[in-house]
Amino acid sequence: MIFASNVFLFLFLPVFLLCYYLARDHWRSYVIVLGSYLFYAWWRPDFLLLFVAISYWNYWFGLRIKARVDAGEKKIAFRLLTVGVIGNLATLGYFKYANFGADVLVAVLEPLGINTFTLEHIILPLGISFYVFQALSYIVDIYRRNAEPTHRFVDFAAYIALFPQLIAGPILRYSLIDKQLKNRTHSLELFSLGACRFMLGFIKKVLIADSLAPMNTLFISGGGDLQMADAWFGLFISALQLYFDFSGYSDMAIGLGMMMGFRFAENFNQPYIAQSITEFWQRWHMTLADFLRDYVYMPLVRKRLVGMLVGLVITMVLSGLWHGPSFAFIFWGLFFGIAMVIERKLDIATKVSTPYNFWRNARCMFLLASCMPLFFTGNLPHALQVYQALIGLNGIGSLDLYWFGTSAMTMTFTLIALLWIVIAGGINIRYYAGTGKDRYFMQHVGGFSALLLWVGFLLTLTRLAANSFSPFLYFQF
Repeated sequence: MIFASNVFLFLFLPVFLLCYYLARDHWRSYVIVLGSYLFYAWWRPDFLLLFVAISYWNYWFGLRIKARVDAGEKKIAFRLLTVGVIGNLATLGYFKYANFGADVLVAVLEPLGINTFTLEHIILPLGISFYVFQALSYIVDIYRRNAEPTHRFVDFAAYIALFPQLIAGPILRYSLIDKQLKNRTHSLELFSLGACRFMLGFIKKVLIADSLAPMNTLFISGGGDLQMADAWFGLFISALQLYFDFSGYSDMAIGLGMMMGFRFAENFNQPYIAQSITEFWQRWHMTLADFLRDYVYMPLVRKRLVGMLVGLVITMVLSGLWHGPSFAFIFWGLFFGIAMVIERKLDIATKVSTPYNFWRNARCMFLLASCMPLFFTGNLPHALQVYQALIGLNGIGSLDLYWFGTSAMTMTFTLIALLWIVIAGGINIRYYAGTGKDRYFMQHVGGFSALLLWVGFLLTLTRLAANSFSPFLYFQF
């Protein structure tokens, strides 16, 4: 089940919200858990057992770690933490990286004449990269005394299973959500703001991202027949599609959370106006960036296991590996890490608060385009074919086939996507240049804005009824 589907919009969500608001405060965590488990099991019921097992594993270790920390037995607490972390990473490693590791091992052993083996394809449980990271943050924060463990398993299960962000984030820290689990405010105003935020994300996903998908030339020809015009056009469309797809999911998740009284962390901050690779990482998938900074980079540097720059490269390589078990993602992370190190060495690593400059933005977008074929394809041979096309080795090419074969509606939504980025980016630029005021989306929705949002939402519903839904791109991670 996904948000952009009829069964979610017209069956699951209304029934869930009705049960949620009819329940007393003490019982709402139970409603969240049952609803979220149903939401998850809709895909594959058998993986629900793994999901529950990971939840109980971390709940149990959280209580034991807290008891040892309070007793002053720091070494025992650290051993418990180590076992808990290993259990989480081993589960993630098996389901996400076992096939990749087996393929690499076979590739190494086969030329040596050593008998190789085959590993049956392992299905990746939906959302495992996200909920394992949340579980890890829980036991680590308890060990660090940054959070207090809950003594009600249902509250912890609700934190892990919270269906709005279960599949693709934002990644939630327990230290930021624990008080909301115990006591949160419900109001018509907050519910309305959440509904507006959900509608915005719904429009981004169904009207814009899904409209752009048929124009993605990077995959239409399989990569081998790409020419230069096709490759650059596909790269441009892929960037737009990925942003509106993933930020649309984040908007829907944040909006659904608000409808339930929760305040989730923001996940995007106009990444395409970034003026350096460093700043882009501060604006794109921000909850993942914060997680890697606090649980990977800072421990490496503070314990002086590596230097700051080496730690940065290691963190970004792990970020690439988190996105997918392939050398393409590893090299993508390595590119980011090296680029960020060079920016620091040359003192050109801008921050989110840096005043906007067009040429710095253009330089950042060129560097981003240089590495994104690795990310978009997730396959090294395919990415190399795209690079060959980008530099014109396969010919110049023409976009006539895609341009004239594209419907007027698709072109309209492509232009809307571009205007969306320019206008929203302009608001962001004015603020960070110091000439505007801090503006958070949906603090107030009224008049023409509300009318436009409702018209867009109703148009999106008609498109959803006419077409089959497509899964979110980040589900594969």
